Amino acid sequence: MEHNEESIEHTESSTKRRSRGRPSPEQAAALRESFLAAALESFLEKGYSATSIEAIAREAGVAKITIYRQFDNKEALFREVAHRAVSNARETMQNTLVHRGSDERQTLTDLVERMYLSASEPKTLALMRLVIAEAVRFPELAKSLYAENSYVLAPVVDYLAEAHRAGKLRVPAPELAAVQLSTLAFGGVRFFISKPLAGPDERRVWAEGIVDLVLRGWAPAAND
Repeated sequence: MEHNEESIEHTESSTKRRSRGRPSPEQAAALRESFLAAALESFLEKGYSATSIEAIAREAGVAKITIYRQFDNKEALFREVAHRAVSNARETMQNTLVHRGSDERQTLTDLVERMYLSASEPKTLALMRLVIAEAVRFPELAKSLYAENSYVLAPVVDYLAEAHRAGKLRVPAPELAAVQLSTLAFGGVRFFISKPLAGPDERRVWAEGIVDLVLRGWAPAAND
């Protein structure tokens, strides 16, 4: 009888160990979010070079193997962190374009404000600064993130192309126009080296000034 009880206890213990070693899909997703969040904080606080996967694992409370099962090295992990930041920026842009009832001036003003907000969000801005700082040592990281720019601007490109087809704006090259608009919205390097605009009123003035400028060039010709 004692032998049977010991066997049962041994079986239950083994089952618990296997359960801990094989998290459910929900647990796996939670672990991934945990170490990606810890990775972002570590990259931003310590920089790329001083960050290690071992330290990220400790901070997130996961085993190193949990991270290495999904990412071969630190560079791959950094790419994912950067990609997530870009994805969040794209979602911010997409939220502007779901309301198509506004006129062109209002839509463009909202677009510029959201582009500015997505770029000047503290963690995104810090991440962009980090990528710039590491561009010489890891040019592929900067190239990869720059390539994501077209992904972020896709909703803007779609809107400009649609407005051009409808004759509401004259934008024969929507991809180029979207890049130009985003450059104006971000203010070039200004917001990498200075404080962000102080609140919604300043952002609106900034956005309206940009829209006033671009609409002079994008207004449909009188005979169109």
